[in-house]
Amino acid sequence: IINMKIILTDSRKVSQFSSILKNLKNFSLDIEMHVNENRLYTQGMDSAHCCLFELELQKDWFTEFDVDCPVRLGINCELLAKIFNCLGDNQNIELNHAKDTDSLFVTLSPKEGEKGIVKEFKLPLMDLDSELMDVHTIEYAADIHMISSQFTELVNQLSIFGNELRIKCAEDIRLTGKGEIGSMDALIKEDDILMYAIEEDSELDLTFSVGYINMMVAFGKINKKVQIHISTDMPMKIQYGMDTFMDMDSDDDDDDGDDDDDKNYIRFFLAPKIDD
Repeated sequence: IINMKIILTDSRKVSQFSSILKNLKNFSLDIEMHVNENRLYTQGMDSAHCCLFELELQKDWFTEFDVDCPVRLGINCELLAKIFNCLGDNQNIELNHAKDTDSLFVTLSPKEGEKGIVKEFKLPLMDLDSELMDVHTIEYAADIHMISSQFTELVNQLSIFGNELRIKCAEDIRLTGKGEIGSMDALIKEDDILMYAIEEDSELDLTFSVGYINMMVAFGKINKKVQIHISTDMPMKIQYGMDTFMDMDSDDDDDDGDDDDDKNYIRFFLAPKIDD
């Protein structure tokens, strides 16, 4: 008896979903997907326990979401990435799981009315039984919204100069990459980005591992906009929302979406480096 059947046919969402599941392997060997009648949810940490990721997708985000009882799916991320590397253009995604079985079935099939080869995969499930961490909603001292590709390019360039990224926020934002071969500073003014808000009279100065941020910006294709939040002595939050999608080809960069309203998202929490 099939107790979970999930289908995605919207091309943009198919692309977002596959992109996420292909990139999770960089953070974690395995994930446990928690699926119930209302949502698909997973979280995990890297092996060094510096970074937490969280994926939440509500049932109405999918084309079809038929789940009759909660299920926990322990999945190998490397194998999941291999499956979604087989996704062709204009294909749908279908996930099926039968009650009391230890396999997840993934079908990649052509869109209705189109010709193409149907690919079916059987993914063995693992018994992970992981404990979920409670992620609290907090107010951050600084909120930054940028074009994803712009942020990705900056992070890639700054990482050339060292393995640490220093973020200073006051009237403007200064990103610094520094190492033995020199340094690079990027000065970002409010007018250069989608949105910048900082608490009055606040000055922030935090350092993070640029390697982890490089892994996060690999998810940049999910949305044209990336949302970055920082506070002193708190993990930085980087979020890609999946409710509103800024069109990659549009020149309209008005930013009226608040990420606190995102019901569907992938987000990351990265602890700052502590000075010795």
